[in-house]
Amino acid sequence: MKNLYFSISVAFTFIACSSFAASIKVIGVDFETNDAWRSSDITKPFIDEDNIYGTDGYLIAQYPNGNENNTLQPPYAEINLVPGKGYEGVGAEQYQSKFDDVSKTGTGDIEDLVCGDYWANSGPTGTLDDFFEITLMENISFRLGVITDNTPDGPPGLLWESSRSVKITGPDGIESDLVDAVGLDEEWRNADVDYVLFEITGNTGDVFTVWGENDERWEANALGGVFFDPSVSSFFGINRINQDEDSGDVTIEFTSSKGAVYGIEASSDLIVWDELDDGVIGEEETTTFVDDIMGPENKEVLFYRVRKFD
Repeated sequence: MKNLYFSISVAFTFIACSSFAASIKVIGVDFETNDAWRSSDITKPFIDEDNIYGTDGYLIAQYPNGNENNTLQPPYAEINLVPGKGYEGVGAEQYQSKFDDVSKTGTGDIEDLVCGDYWANSGPTGTLDDFFEITLMENISFRLGVITDNTPDGPPGLLWESSRSVKITGPDGIESDLVDAVGLDEEWRNADVDYVLFEITGNTGDVFTVWGENDERWEANALGGVFFDPSVSSFFGINRINQDEDSGDVTIEFTSSKGAVYGIEASSDLIVWDELDDGVIGEEETTTFVDDIMGPENKEVLFYRVRKFD
C-alpha cells in the first residue's frame, strides 16, 4: 500500500512564491499498463487522477509523420522533437508495437494503432541521444511520461532498438538518474510498451531535455514519444481549514478523486499523530471532513494531514 501525505495547521499563513527551484524526480517505470495508456478502466500504478495518460498533452509517432494528431501541446509548455531524428510508424506497422489510439479515451476497449517511434543512429551501449526538448511557458509542476519498449523482435535484433534507459536534464545542470527501462535481466523488454515517469518542477523559460540510452545490439536508438499529466500535488492537497468559534469543530476541505479512500490524522506537535478516520471516501473534485473530536479540545494550534491510500 502506498500513501501520499499532505498536511497543514489550523493556524497557518500562505506565502506566495514567484518561482520554484527547478527539480526532476523519478517516479518509476510503469510496465503494467502496456497498450492501455488512454483507457480509464486500467488503474495506473503510480497514481493518475483520471487514469488516462497524456491528459495535458503529448508528442508521439502514432499517425503519419507531421500529422497534427501526433502532437497536443500542453498549456504550460512547448514540446519539440530534437532535429535530426527519423520517424517510423504508419507504413511500418510490422516493426512497431501497438497501443491505444491517442484520439480516443474513456472506458471499454480502445482500438489499438501503431505506437511508432523517433530514432537516431547511435553509438556503443551507453551513448545518450537527445530526443525531445520541453520549454516551460509558466512556473509549473507536472508529470512527464516517456514511452519505451515499443519495437518487437522482427527482424531479429529490432527488440533492442528501444532505449535501454531514460534520463532528463534541466536548467543549471540539474539531471535525473539514468532510469533503467528494461528491468532486471531485461524482464520488461518484451515490446509491450512501457512508460518511464518523472515529476518535474520549473520556471518560465526553463528547458528540459529527454535522453535515451542506446543498446549497441541494434544500430539505432528509439523512443516512442512523451506525454504530460498534472502533478500529483496539483490534484491532491488541503484547500482550506476552518474552525467554528463556538463548537471548536474543524472543517477540512481537500481535493480528491471520486471513490478514492483517504485517511485524516491530527497532531498538536507534529510528532504524535492521531487517526481520526481511515475510511473517508472521496467525492468528485473536493471532499469535506469535520473533526469534532480533537478540534474542540485544541483551539490554539493543531496540525492535520490527509493520506490517500492506493
